Amino acid sequence: MKIQNSIALLCVLLGFSAQSQNSIPIISINPDEVISNEFIGSGIEFSAYPHADTEDSEWGKLMTEEKWQLVFDRVSFIKPKIARVMDQANWRYLKGFDASGNPIIDFESDQMRALYKLLDYCEKNKIAVILGEWGQPYKVHDTHLKLQNSFTGANDPKWIELIVKNLNHLIKVKKYSCIKYYNLVNEPNGDWATTDGDFEQWKEGIQLLHKAIKKAGLDKHISIIGPDATSFNNPKSKYKGLDWARQTALQIPDLVSAYDVHDYPSKESIRSGEFQKTFSELVRFTDSVHKKPFILGELGLKGDPSSKEHLGDKFTSVDSQLSVYDYDYGVDMADALIQSINSGFDAVIAWDLDDAMHTKDDKGDKYKLKRWGMFNSLGKELTDNKADEELRPWFYTWSIMTRYFTGDMKIVKNSNLNIDKVRALTGITKSGDITIAIVNNSDNEANFTIDTKKLKLKSALNKYLYSENKRPVDAKGFPVPLEKITIKNNAIQVSIPAKSVILYTSYQP
Repeated sequence: MKIQNSIALLCVLLGFSAQSQNSIPIISINPDEVISNEFIGSGIEFSAYPHADTEDSEWGKLMTEEKWQLVFDRVSFIKPKIARVMDQANWRYLKGFDASGNPIIDFESDQMRALYKLLDYCEKNKIAVILGEWGQPYKVHDTHLKLQNSFTGANDPKWIELIVKNLNHLIKVKKYSCIKYYNLVNEPNGDWATTDGDFEQWKEGIQLLHKAIKKAGLDKHISIIGPDATSFNNPKSKYKGLDWARQTALQIPDLVSAYDVHDYPSKESIRSGEFQKTFSELVRFTDSVHKKPFILGELGLKGDPSSKEHLGDKFTSVDSQLSVYDYDYGVDMADALIQSINSGFDAVIAWDLDDAMHTKDDKGDKYKLKRWGMFNSLGKELTDNKADEELRPWFYTWSIMTRYFTGDMKIVKNSNLNIDKVRALTGITKSGDITIAIVNNSDNEANFTIDTKKLKLKSALNKYLYSENKRPVDAKGFPVPLEKITIKNNAIQVSIPAKSVILYTSYQP
């Protein structure tokens, strides 16, 4: 009887073990189920440090060669495929007006030389640049020139002419081929924008700009991106926030070469996956009307700050996200990036790189820093806190996902990943290199198998891990692989801790 009972117990245990193994989800990657064939890659909001770039700036020339090199070293690890460089005529080349009302332009000013330094870097490293101006010059950061009556709006031919003169200089004289798109007015649907939500004014400006670019012979070098709208609804606007993108596709599709919008979703909408649903619908709509690249031009997470350590910091403006100091922000931003690209966006740009780039309303008040960055390159100089120059946790996930999802990849679908708050993103190059990013935004470990039979995988993959207790870095704080894994039986066995990110890649930049 004892032997029979033991055999019965063994059978039960074996049956339970087999059932447990069979219950592990198996996801498959099909190279033929393509989400994006126009993938550009992710990137950063970049700036030439308007408050610290010259002796005449509000803080003086704090951006020394050493500081610039610190920033460029970090950006070189990220390897952004695209950068959004928003500027302002009266920050750089517009020096006032003569007695006849003609603009005084100086393309060799110290401020322009700072911009050239940034563009030189982008040119050398083949980073596509979206160039633009925050708004018409007299309304933004005009503490010196007092140009209140100089321009009438985004549809003022005088401003359009000024913009095209600048573009002509940058493209034909300075030979910057990296400048691919021009962005007329930041978030034009917002009540903070110089257009104050006036769609017709913005559209007329786009029409004038398109005509002027063509007349100047620049249309083979640069094109217009728009509408750059935010999901915020301005009661004064004819259209709701994201409807600006729909109306751009319906009304002026021939005048823009790419669509773009901004969004600052709540952490809850990211963790629930609602974010991806919203933007999948938007991208499907614009694709159905007039398909072209769609870029998420600013991405950050709004919500209650969770970093109690920095609450009440005297250098922090209300336009900040103190979660950038926290581990969880690295998980949430990776999740947001995965959902963005899976929804159909061809590029995603993080807001932003460095706290030292912008202040509230860009008036140069060091006590009103916009705390959104991956670091503060002027931590010692501005806040007397050298430690603030260190890399923050979300640099880890944004950098590896930007570095290893390259512009020559196609983004393909992952099937049967039905684990709550676990999401994946897969990119494949023509040569067969692959990158797979996985986020687990739940409170539980997740286990599953990736079926790789349809992929032409190389024998080994580098595995990166971002978890609360383990995220390997080198001496500079840059991520390094946790291990190299070998593919066995056409499968990758995944065990991902709660609130963490894993990235597998065979791609070498």
